[in-house]
Amino acid sequence: MSKNVDQLFLCNIIVPMDKRFRKATLSDIDDVMAIIEDGRAFLKPQNGGQWQDGYPNRDSLLNDIKNENLYVILTSDNQIASVAAFTYYEKDYDTLYEGAWLSDYPYMVMHRIAVKNEYRGQGYGKALFELFIEVGKEKGYRSLRVDTHENNKPMLSLLDKYGFKACGKAILTPNKDRIVLEKLL
Repeated sequence: MSKNVDQLFLCNIIVPMDKRFRKATLSDIDDVMAIIEDGRAFLKPQNGGQWQDGYPNRDSLLNDIKNENLYVILTSDNQIASVAAFTYYEKDYDTLYEGAWLSDYPYMVMHRIAVKNEYRGQGYGKALFELFIEVGKEKGYRSLRVDTHENNKPMLSLLDKYGFKACGKAILTPNKDRIVLEKLL
């Protein structure tokens, strides 16, 4: 294991299924972009428009990396298999136009969730959710939130498996209608 990886692992968090993780680094950006492009292609036939406008883009992902919010799950040979950003607030969640949050607790958010095509169906998406839950617990959050397009059935199924409850709808900037979900810890 490289020194870089050793320094970035969170010592108290264990992700099941022998999936290793770390925070993304600037040197990961090309691999991360390739995974995002795989995600964009996967979402396209679902006709929801999610990620079809060029977002997330290189600049948004570089910002995630610089803010230490982007996590990657690694294969046994240190290839990046999946990626997600964990943030600690989403201004677009302040107002739901339909429904209500389960709580008003401070919360952590997961965005930009993607799995490389060749690793889809091998538990790398699940590993992101397990990591999200564990990071939330370690940082003392009592609420986790996420949003997705109503046509993103694979994501909605995964969210359901991990106990996220649909709370309503929000408009994400710029003008993107999304289902919002919350899980209490």
